[in-house]
Amino acid sequence: MGETDISSYIICRENCSLRYLEALALNGFIKRFDIIDCDRKRFQKIRAYLIDGSVVESECRFDEEVRVSVRIIAGYIGLYRNKMIEKELRIAQSSKQKEE
Repeated sequence: MGETDISSYIICRENCSLRYLEALALNGFIKRFDIIDCDRKRFQKIRAYLIDGSVVESECRFDEEVRVSVRIIAGYIGLYRNKMIEKELRIAQSSKQKEE
């Protein structure tokens, strides 16, 4: 799947649930994110930047809820990055081939 093909999977762009952003991260669609303060005291939202360059924002939620989602999203982003690194690693020559 190319990076521009994800638009058909994005059904929410603004005021999305935190779980929705977590799901986007799980699928490897989120590249990075910011935490934005809302007008209400102790309320925040997450602005996620997707791999196709578009932006998705969560609804304003209590800051403790946002912190939990941030840990989940960051974990998924880290797992996805590690997974991509594994795909890029190649063994040029095995040790058995060197002995022969």
